[in-house]
Amino acid sequence: MYVAIIADNVADRKQAERLLDRANTALASDIGTLYVSTFGDEASFLLACMKFDLFLLDFDHDPQHSLDIVDKLKEMNAPGVCAICKAEDEPFSYETAIAGVYSIDKPILTAPLQKLLRDVYQQVEEKRRQNTLIELRCELDTHYVPKDEILYIVIDESARKLAYHLTDDRVIELSGNMNDVAKAVGSYPEFLIKIKNICFNTFHIKEENKKSILLSNGECFSYPLLHQLFG
Repeated sequence: MYVAIIADNVADRKQAERLLDRANTALASDIGTLYVSTFGDEASFLLACMKFDLFLLDFDHDPQHSLDIVDKLKEMNAPGVCAICKAEDEPFSYETAIAGVYSIDKPILTAPLQKLLRDVYQQVEEKRRQNTLIELRCELDTHYVPKDEILYIVIDESARKLAYHLTDDRVIELSGNMNDVAKAVGSYPEFLIKIKNICFNTFHIKEENKKSILLSNGECFSYPLLHQLFG
C-alpha cells in the first residue's frame, strides 16, 4: 500500500515514519509492503495524491486544516482513505462526522495504527476486486484489463499505434491514437500525460523528479529517453 504522511510538525512526521517502518515489518505477510512518503504541507502532496491508498493527516498548528485537505481530496476524487490524527482527549469523532474518514489518537500507538492499516488494506483490496475493466480492441481479439493493472500507454501518433504496458509484463498493442486513449482511460484522473506520447497511470509512479520517473515495477524512464522513443 502507498501511504502519505502530511504533517506540519517535523517530529510528528519522523515518529509516524518510524511507526510505519515497524508496521511494515510486522504486517508484511498480511498486507504486503508499505511505501511511505512524507510531506510538510499539501502543496507538493496534492500533485501526487492519486497514487496513495492512505493519507495520514496531522496538523498541530491548525487542526481544521486536516478537514480542509479532506475536502480537497474529495473534490479531486482521490481514491485513498483519510485518517486524521487528533489529541487523545478530543471528544469529536471524525469518522462518525465524515463518511469514510478515520481518526487515530495521538500519541499514535502501535496497536491502533496496525488496526488502521489492516482496515484500510481491506478497503483497498475490495476496491481492486471491483476495479473497472478497460476494453482494448485489437484486430483479432478484445482484451478486458483492470485499469489499475495498466502501468503506462505509449502513443505513436504517426503510425496510429498504441502499446498498453501492464503490471504482469504483458504489452497489448493495437491501432489507435490519442483520442482512443482518451476514450479508454480519460475519465480516470490517475491517467496523465506526463510527457509527450506517454500516458502514465500515476498510481504506479513511485518516484518522480525533473529528470526521471520510477514506476512501482522498477522501470525507470529518463525524460530525454522518452523524447527519443519515437525519434
